[in-house]
Amino acid sequence: MVTFLPSKPAPRSFELMASGAHGETLVPVALYAALVCDEEVLPAFVTSISEHGMVFDSLAIFSNRSCERLQIELTLPGEPELLWIGAEVVRDTQGSIFNDSAIRFLAMANAHWRAIRRWVRVRELVLATRPIGLHDAA
Repeated sequence: MVTFLPSKPAPRSFELMASGAHGETLVPVALYAALVCDEEVLPAFVTSISEHGMVFDSLAIFSNRSCERLQIELTLPGEPELLWIGAEVVRDTQGSIFNDSAIRFLAMANAHWRAIRRWVRVRELVLATRPIGLHDAA
C-alpha cells in the first residue's frame, strides 16, 4: 500500500521550511541518498530531514535535471530497510560546485512513511533532552 501525503503549499524558501512552515522540525542528519530523475541517478548528501521533506547538498549538475519530481533512495541510520520516496523539488539554490536543495515528500509505502516518522520523532526527543552543543548528526 502506498501513502500519498497531504498536499501542502510548497515553502517559498528554506527559511520558511526550517522555521516550521508546516509545524515540523528539521532534524540534522548526515547521510547519502540517491536522487533518481528520469533515467539519471544523482548522489546527494542529506543535511536535514523531517516527516515531510528533507534538505540536501547535491552536485551542481542537479540544476540541469529535466524534472521537478524525483524518486529518492536512502537508508536511515540504524534502519535495515532501503526507503523509496516520491518527492518534488521546492527549493534549489545553485552554487559553483554544490546546490542547496529542499524537497517535499509526495508518496511512499506506508511502512517507509512510518519508519521516517518514527526515526524523526526519536531524534526530536534526543535533541530536546540533550544539552546544547552535544548534538550529533544521526
